[in-house]
Amino acid sequence: MLKMKELPYPMNALEPYYSAEMLDLHYNILYKGYIDNTNQTEEKLEQARKNNDFSNIKCLEKNLSFFGSGAILHELFFDNMGPAVPTEPSTALMEQIVKNFGSYDNFKNQFSAASTAVEASRLVFARVGSQME
Repeated sequence: MLKMKELPYPMNALEPYYSAEMLDLHYNILYKGYIDNTNQTEEKLEQARKNNDFSNIKCLEKNLSFFGSGAILHELFFDNMGPAVPTEPSTALMEQIVKNFGSYDNFKNQFSAASTAVEASRLVFARVGSQME
């Protein structure tokens, strides 16, 4: 059974770059949902094994993969974010970015496009957008 990890910083620690409201949404709504749904799916899989009933195995495995990866990705996000520290990419990192993407701007554009194409991101922006109107 998965348990939610504690945030390694207060909710407002990422401001002004990432609002406490957005972090709260990611932590208490999305991350909690991924944890809860992973645990529920694991319980359903355990029951299916006990009953030797695998008629719904494809759906359960897909859900376990989706919810479990959502939990893991949020944990990585929380662990890799932190209070603002003014830094520039190291020379080696910048050279690799330019080598792989052609320029730093190309990297940022591709990263932004990829992040908005993630399945859950459309739901988050729709929910946040409706709350802000």
